[in-house]
Amino acid sequence: MTQIEVQVNDQKVKHILVRFNGHITSVGRGDGLPPVIYAFLILENANDDFINKMVEEQSGAFIRSQSMYVQREQGAIIDIRAIPQDRMLVPFHNIAFIDVDISPMTEMPMADENGIQRLSDGTEPRKQ
Repeated sequence: MTQIEVQVNDQKVKHILVRFNGHITSVGRGDGLPPVIYAFLILENANDDFINKMVEEQSGAFIRSQSMYVQREQGAIIDIRAIPQDRMLVPFHNIAFIDVDISPMTEMPMADENGIQRLSDGTEPRKQ
């Protein structure tokens, strides 16, 4: 008789948030842009090498396009399902420099019956 071994994997997926911060020039701010704009990557179960590779690839995409493709509503909660119409292209001549913040994400918020993003404990997530 053959025995079948079943393993259950209860490991939670670890999400890493990579935030690219585009610091806007005084000319760009004069044109109505905020002092800093943000572009995001969300990675799952990524090690340091993969995170570095993704930062380099995204930075390369910014350099090749000479612009940053960012969320239109900069103060809104990050929406990983955002479609291209929800984003805007900011040309490099409006950006003084770009730096990167990397942090773990604890939980993805879900919309309640009123469309308000909430964490599992019912609180609203902290906005950028």
